[in-house]
Amino acid sequence: MSGTASGSGGNWQNGGRPYNVSSENNNNWGFTIAQSQPPPSHHQPGPGAPPPALSPPGQQPPLTNRYQAYSDYSDLNGNTHPAPGTMLRAFITSSLLSFTSTALVMPFEVGKTLAQVQWVPRDGLDPQVYYHPGQQQDEQDEEAVELEDEAEAEAYFSDLQSRGASSFAPPTDSLPRPVSPSGYLTRTGVSDEAFGTKPEWTMPIVVQGGVWDMIKTVGRWKGEGWASLWKGQLTTCCLDASTGFVQPFLLSAFSVALLPTTSYALSALPIIHSPRPGPLLFFSTLSHALTTVLFSPIDLVRTRLIVQSAQPQHRKYSGPIDALRTITREEGGLWTTYLHPNLLVPALLEGVLRPLIHLSTPLIISRVLHIEPSTSPIWFGLAEFVIGSMGLLITIPIETVRKRLQIQTRAEFVRGGRPNGTGKAWRTCVETRPAPYAGVVEAVYRILTEETGRIPRRRRRSSALPSGSSGKGKEAAADAAAHEEEREDLAQHGLGVGSGLRQLYRGLGMGIGANAVVFLLGLVAGGDDSSGWAEM
Repeated sequence: MSGTASGSGGNWQNGGRPYNVSSENNNNWGFTIAQSQPPPSHHQPGPGAPPPALSPPGQQPPLTNRYQAYSDYSDLNGNTHPAPGTMLRAFITSSLLSFTSTALVMPFEVGKTLAQVQWVPRDGLDPQVYYHPGQQQDEQDEEAVELEDEAEAEAYFSDLQSRGASSFAPPTDSLPRPVSPSGYLTRTGVSDEAFGTKPEWTMPIVVQGGVWDMIKTVGRWKGEGWASLWKGQLTTCCLDASTGFVQPFLLSAFSVALLPTTSYALSALPIIHSPRPGPLLFFSTLSHALTTVLFSPIDLVRTRLIVQSAQPQHRKYSGPIDALRTITREEGGLWTTYLHPNLLVPALLEGVLRPLIHLSTPLIISRVLHIEPSTSPIWFGLAEFVIGSMGLLITIPIETVRKRLQIQTRAEFVRGGRPNGTGKAWRTCVETRPAPYAGVVEAVYRILTEETGRIPRRRRRSSALPSGSSGKGKEAAADAAAHEEEREDLAQHGLGVGSGLRQLYRGLGMGIGANAVVFLLGLVAGGDDSSGWAEM
């Protein structure tokens, strides 16, 4: 078709079809905009005359054809250059969307982090209270009194009135408070509110329950509050944006430099459709690992900001920049945040295993289980859910150990103002292990053997009465034997619920729930064959 046609009366402009198909190449089916032709003139320009001047895109006349359009993005040569204002608006919009999405998931991230780093020892969970040794016996004696007639009742109450008034002096027969050799109070366990030795910046310990229970505890506790559920949000948003930019850049660089020409041409395909997925899987995992190690100081700052106390008088870091400066100044410089074994080893483990499991899941389903997303989308999504949830059994313990090693300060614990003092003390809003872990292996071992996932139960036990007891003493001994309780020994459960295995998998339920949500959304909206499994 052509933009103009000839009729019996001469040339006429076809305004209804202003487009034409180029006939130079039969394979090129692109459409071009036909420009309106000026009316014929008797004065035609010569062969050597210059072409008519064209107006720049910003000064073009108004369009008279409704099908004809131009864009400010194209210059005279047809090259596309977005306007600065459009680029700025796009950047602001994407930043706001990223910040909002981070704000939606941040309470769950804070709750999971605090649940993972919380130290729950087997010993010290029982609350200790004051009591008088003779108090229980007096109560038993009063309960044993039976009034039969009115005269006995009058005598009983007159005897009570004749007793001296109760004294408000502190008891002398109460349990002594534990003190250090210097005379200061010392802690005897994590449940020591009765002794008054629990730090004011530490929340009540959350033993049984998951991430949701930790979120409620943080929000309701007066020392933290609901605003503490968004601690570290700006750092998390910057970390996600930086990771999303650097990782694809490293993958493209590796593909261009190290892959052959044919393999590089196929690298744009998803791994599940690649004929040779091995090299692409290797370079993808390598790019993720390098990105994780590269931004490990920012992840360290994020974890410290989440775990530190929100109370101003106990807060060590005022923000992410101050946290990075303080850590580099007190803990051996910037290279220590990269090369310290307690930070480098868990970063490498998480940077390799997490993307490897995530990227290899579609390959396992397609080439081992022979389930294709195009023919069986429901079974493919279900297989992704199962394998992704099984992968959490590997990644959650590594994440837990990494965060526990991140909150261990490598600076000397010396208050500011004293000799060799470097600043404020590091105070966390949850209970943490007093002694540091030596490494990844010892951290896993200590969590399994020293901690527990539930409060020990107490069982009543009966004991035989003394042979020489009789009368009122015999009744009191029987009552005391009935109320005697035996504490459950959690060490006898091995690696069961009472062991630290539950502590090692804090956040597993939330991860499985997130995978279930992704699976359901894929069923409702329809999955993309090339997207793979998106882990939340």
